[in-house]
Amino acid sequence: MTDPTPAQLVAFRAYVQAGSLKEAAHVLGVSVASVKRHLTEMYARIGVGGAMEAATALGWVTLPGDGPVPCGWRGSCSRPRGHRGHHGGFRAFLGRVETT
Repeated sequence: MTDPTPAQLVAFRAYVQAGSLKEAAHVLGVSVASVKRHLTEMYARIGVGGAMEAATALGWVTLPGDGPVPCGWRGSCSRPRGHRGHHGGFRAFLGRVETT
């Protein structure tokens, strides 16, 4: 695992906070392709397959290994890895996480 570059972290933070590639690109004043490239390169650099794994690898989200995961919604969550399509999807999950 190699540390992400500052530009990759800026793009990822913008993506998490903005909620979509298009909005992140608008906030950063770059193209959607640029944001996508930074994210893809960052995922490869840190050895993950997507945004949820990247957030976990960066320490923005902590997930226990087995069992239910407290995730801020009613009760606890039975899906410890990946919230895509679950509780409003990845962006809704990370919208509740501090990224500073």
